[in-house]
Amino acid sequence: MTGLRERRRRSTRKDISKAAAELVLERGLADVTVEEIAHRAGVSPRTFFNYFPSKRSAVIPGPEPLPADLVEAFVADRDRPVLDGLVALFSDERVLTDTERADLRTAQELVTRHPELVPVLHERMAEFERVVVDAVARRLEAPSGDCRPEVAAAVLGVLLRVAMTRGLDDPTRQCVIGAEFQADLARAFTALRAL
Repeated sequence: MTGLRERRRRSTRKDISKAAAELVLERGLADVTVEEIAHRAGVSPRTFFNYFPSKRSAVIPGPEPLPADLVEAFVADRDRPVLDGLVALFSDERVLTDTERADLRTAQELVTRHPELVPVLHERMAEFERVVVDAVARRLEAPSGDCRPEVAAAVLGVLLRVAMTRGLDDPTRQCVIGAEFQADLARAFTALRAL
């Protein structure tokens, strides 16, 4: 269970990031200051810098931690192949909240309008990949130098990208994650197996 202090930190981080994204979408990246972001988020500039090193890093926040119980269930599950377990883990509706689902669409719009944010998006994906690598390494009890965790995380990243892109590119969808996403992820995994 997450403590009150950690929940408040996450909430403040989300508020800052939301304010940054809104302002950048309204006025453009170059025309927004850290002070304006902090003001809209209801925090001081000093508090802003406690959470983010720069304006760009605030616009596209990193992924939320995966629910610990899901990660532990994945690590303990030795009955199915690792990739099957990863697909099941990321098909769970608790992995992304409704807010995070909307944030994915916002991030896509921000990167489309401001290509200079692509490196920030890549940093965030690398953070996410490190979490997956760690979980896979624990599950496999992988020795140092074993490349299997990195390979599994990279393959999962491609599968997720394919499934999310389908959801983001289809304006008729109400959200990126959910039953449609699970079906897209399963189709991508089936396509991989058929190669």
